[in-house]
Amino acid sequence: MDALIFWSDLVGTAVFAFSGVLAAGHKRMDLFGAVVLACVTATGGGTIRDILLDAPVFWVHNNIYLWISGITALVSFYLIRYFNIPRRVLAIADAMGLAVFVVIGAEKALSLGASPLIAVVMGMVTATFGGLIRDLLSGEIPLLLRREIYATAALLGAAVMVWLDLYTSVPGPIIVALAMAVTLSIRLAAMRWDLSAPTARFGHNRDN
Repeated sequence: MDALIFWSDLVGTAVFAFSGVLAAGHKRMDLFGAVVLACVTATGGGTIRDILLDAPVFWVHNNIYLWISGITALVSFYLIRYFNIPRRVLAIADAMGLAVFVVIGAEKALSLGASPLIAVVMGMVTATFGGLIRDLLSGEIPLLLRREIYATAALLGAAVMVWLDLYTSVPGPIIVALAMAVTLSIRLAAMRWDLSAPTARFGHNRDN
């Protein structure tokens, strides 16, 4: 399972880096801005997770993640100059990265001896905080703070991952596939049918 997690992590890094470049392209950033946005999107969530878990920051320990982020950024930057890529592709790329990083974050927390609850939270943090930083730097309201079902999808996917890993004998590759599928399905369904979470608001008789 370790090899599967590692390769999934690399794929997720590339996908999130690509989403960062797409966001940079829609804001007409230069190459430097695109590379920065790609790197923080791909590594931001994992960095915050490792700091919270008091673990070595993963990309400092193994700089292959920076290489993948940088190379993906360079290739994607020139790719989007010649092809018109709609915003929906950014949303789909983000959903795919979300699904992968949920598993990565939860699994790393469990491997460090974190409780099931903390592992679920770390799965959500890993999956969503890179996108949060990307959106803030590109001047967008972060997906994490909108009504869209985003963090909820990450939390449910992480919960599936943790529950199957700790309390069942399901093989590791199937656990990874199921957790990713749950996260991705919920996120894509929310995008397709414009599903949103309830919002906190005052009653209609309240003064403004």
